[in-house]
This record gives sequence, C-alpha cells and structure tokens, in this order.
Amino acid sequence: MRHGAGVIGTTRLVLAALGVVALGLPLPTFTGLPAVLALVALPVPFIVARWPGSAWVSCLLVVSLVEWVATSLIEGPPPVLLTVAFGCLLYLVHTLAALAASLPVTRRVEPVVLGRLLLRLLGVLAVAVPLMLAALLAPRLSGSPLLGLAGICGALGVGLVLVVLLHRRPVT
Repeated sequence: MRHGAGVIGTTRLVLAALGVVALGLPLPTFTGLPAVLALVALPVPFIVARWPGSAWVSCLLVVSLVEWVATSLIEGPPPVLLTVAFGCLLYLVHTLAALAASLPVTRRVEPVVLGRLLLRLLGVLAVAVPLMLAALLAPRLSGSPLLGLAGICGALGVGLVLVVLLHRRPVT
C-alpha cells in the first residue's frame, strides 16, 4: 500500500462511526418508536461505509431525520446546541460519503487535496452554524414570530453575501 492510500479506508471507518452517532444522537432515552427505528437502522451506517456512493447514504440521513422529528414530537424540542450539532453531523456524514465514494480505497490522496477539503468543510460550517443558531434562537428570544422571521432572513442574507464573496473569481 502506498503512502496516503489508507486515507479513504479511514474515511469509511469514520463515516460508519458518525453514522452510528447520527442514529443515536436524537435519543435521550432509548424508548419508544425512535429507539426501535434506530435499532432497525443500526446496520445502515456500516452499509454506507461499504458503499458510500449508493442510495444508502440518503437512507441513513432520512432515517436520522425521521428519528429526530419523532423524538422531538414525543419528548419536546431538543436543546439548541444539540440541534446545531445534529445538523453539523449530518453535513459531515454527507461530505465524508462523497469523499469516500469519489476515490477507490487504494487511491493515494495528496495532503493538499485533504487540506482543501478540510478548509471547504470548515468554511461551510462557519457559515452554517451562525445561520442555524439564528434560525433556532430568533423565534425564542424575540417572542414575536415576525421578528423571529426577520432575524432568520437577516442571517440568511449575511450567509448569502458571504457565499457570493467567497466564490468570486479574481478579475484577470
């Protein structure tokens, strides 16, 4: 095995671990329908790690979201920071699945490629986390749905401006 060839294999292991966390994070208590759903879906993260380019990735994300919504309906809304962590976790699962699906396990990956991927990942999270916090906290703090909606729109506008500025190509 050449230097750097184990990166994709390690990525698949991390993908499986994050998939298991995505199934378990919404469960403050292992009872009821969400727990049954998580137990039935427990093999899915390992299938995703084996075939990261398949529809199983979507299955994992959808099952995790359904479990999250069911838990929220049964036990009430989760804490804001847990919700933000869950959103970041789903993004990480999706991004790692895309990386693992795009390269064969034995492929050598240059450090510069991983560095760029890490910078992109951190950039997306740097924009997404404040947007998620604004969307979750604005309605709670303002007490007015209209002010909450204005806060969310303002946060989305700031995010849009950041995306446009970061994706501009220099004029040559």
